Amino acid sequence: MARLKKKVKKNLTIFLIIILCGFLLFKVGTLIGNITPSDNNSNKEILNNKNNKPKEEEEKIKTYTASLIATGDGLIHKPIYQTYYDSTTNSYDFSSILSLTKDKIKDYDIRYYNQETIFDDSKPYSSYPVFNTPSAFGENMIDAGFNLVSLATNHSMDGGATSAKTSATFWRNKKDILATGMFYDNSDRETYPIMEKNGITYTMLSYTTSTNGLGASALSKEPFILNTYNEERVKKDIEAVRDKVDVLIVAIHWGVEYNQDATAEQKNIAKFLADNDVDIVLGTHSHCIEPWERIDDTVVFYSLGNFVSNQMAAETPKIRKVGVVGMFATLNIVKTVDKENNTTTIEIKDIGADLNYSYRTHNNTTGKNEYLVIPFSKMEEKYLKDYQSVYDEFSKVLTKYDDSIKIEPLPTTAN
Repeated sequence: MARLKKKVKKNLTIFLIIILCGFLLFKVGTLIGNITPSDNNSNKEILNNKNNKPKEEEEKIKTYTASLIATGDGLIHKPIYQTYYDSTTNSYDFSSILSLTKDKIKDYDIRYYNQETIFDDSKPYSSYPVFNTPSAFGENMIDAGFNLVSLATNHSMDGGATSAKTSATFWRNKKDILATGMFYDNSDRETYPIMEKNGITYTMLSYTTSTNGLGASALSKEPFILNTYNEERVKKDIEAVRDKVDVLIVAIHWGVEYNQDATAEQKNIAKFLADNDVDIVLGTHSHCIEPWERIDDTVVFYSLGNFVSNQMAAETPKIRKVGVVGMFATLNIVKTVDKENNTTTIEIKDIGADLNYSYRTHNNTTGKNEYLVIPFSKMEEKYLKDYQSVYDEFSKVLTKYDDSIKIEPLPTTAN
């Protein structure tokens, strides 16, 4: 099923068409009246004009395409930022974690991930249950190519209002990056950045259904800081931007952690977003893969899982298992402009995925753990011996509601 949406400018268009038709009839009548059987030069001139129409008139239908890749949580636990700290320069560099994914990401136009934790370099860094992450991780993700970032999560208020604003400011100062869900003031909250790629305009709204019970007092005073999910607020945001863009994306932090199925609440919210003409829904929070589906014409990924984390060290076997397998969702956005009928059609097609794995190994020389995000399309036995069974298991989770998605195959050989 294709994502098809038509936008027609009715009243003004009809009026202009009537005026144009009248003008054309007048001109044709004038030309016919001026042509005589002996007026061969005039006939040739008219014929040549007809056969050499401007290119704009010939291209009655024009197509534009933009590709999107989306992955899950950047969840930086303490062992990760400890590993990538350089005491000689007092700096952090997480780029080696992304070495196997950078080439994959750059092939797409729109590149999304969920920034699970805040950045406030003025305060001590911290990990579970209250996170504060070096902003160098954000810099490395930008360097890797990510340009669409969701900030509204259950950890957005971990550092209170000041840290939330600081984190929002970090992202707002980055050129050509659309990062949303947290804001430094009300004006920032009421601004809806519109991006353009290959002739296709788009924007994203971002919300969270939980703050872990933190920040209630701060949000009551300054509710603009964080987009907490509320149907009235969401509907107002959609109405503010829907007619200004070709594609509307909603990122949402929802569901139950380590649950590999969508909850009733998630399904209700997804239906609400579909009913309000959202094109793409990108879900996170469960730290594991959940199914995808279409609701009417809306593409919904209930959870993209983790992108990078230390959850292979979690306290239970289930978390250690589901928390290390995430995914890249991929799709193409096709915009078709029919000038003759004055319609614009948006189609979301070529839905695909590549599973990914958060790999950790211990370096005996440094005494530290090292991390690497591995797409399953690049998987080797040295990273995961039972990669085939893991691939099969999580592919079934992803396709539970709809098996039409194309999941990238494993490499033909692994060593």
